[in-house]
Amino acid sequence: MDVLNHTLFILWGYPLSVLELIAVSTGFAAVLLASKARSVNFIFGLVNSVAYFLLYFQFRLYSVMLLQIAYFSFCLYGYYHWRHPKPNEADQNNEQKIQKLTGGQRLRFLVAILVSGLLWGWCVIHFQARFPQYFDPPAYPWLDALLTMGSLVAQYLLSRKYWDNWILWVIIDGLSTILFAYMGMFFTSVLFGVFTIIAIRAQYEWRKTYENYE
Repeated sequence: MDVLNHTLFILWGYPLSVLELIAVSTGFAAVLLASKARSVNFIFGLVNSVAYFLLYFQFRLYSVMLLQIAYFSFCLYGYYHWRHPKPNEADQNNEQKIQKLTGGQRLRFLVAILVSGLLWGWCVIHFQARFPQYFDPPAYPWLDALLTMGSLVAQYLLSRKYWDNWILWVIIDGLSTILFAYMGMFFTSVLFGVFTIIAIRAQYEWRKTYENYE
């Protein structure tokens, strides 16, 4: 861990560690490749999940830290699912076609995010209160929890190649940009700002591809 926490350089007073550089670079590659509907994005996502698990632990963002375990699992699942579609769901590259949720499905996912986010936030707060000797008080537990549950749903939709995942990512990445900037995670904040731009662009590109199927 000492090697990963080593400061590579200081920019505008911000020390960039090896760990954050790995997290930022693999995260950028994963999202950019996902926006282009390339299945290799999940390989970069696996490395990114491990790097951010360690980084978020250091910043006491426990909800989003644990989220990396789910991300890791969804990356494994997504890579397999995209590359092994059903015969009638394969695109010209023999990968999974882009899909879209129905209005009813969107409503159910929204309710699930709100309910699970509030429940998770409550659990994180009370878990830390029960074991204060092991964990510092969580930072912004309610926002952290809602972003965590929203990200979990968005990553699941991405692994299933649903266009709607990008709508969620625009909201989640935009809020995360503000949160990380406020917490002093400069490069991660910049990364999520770039993610927001990529997500906005990806939703238009994926929709055009989806419409071409019809």
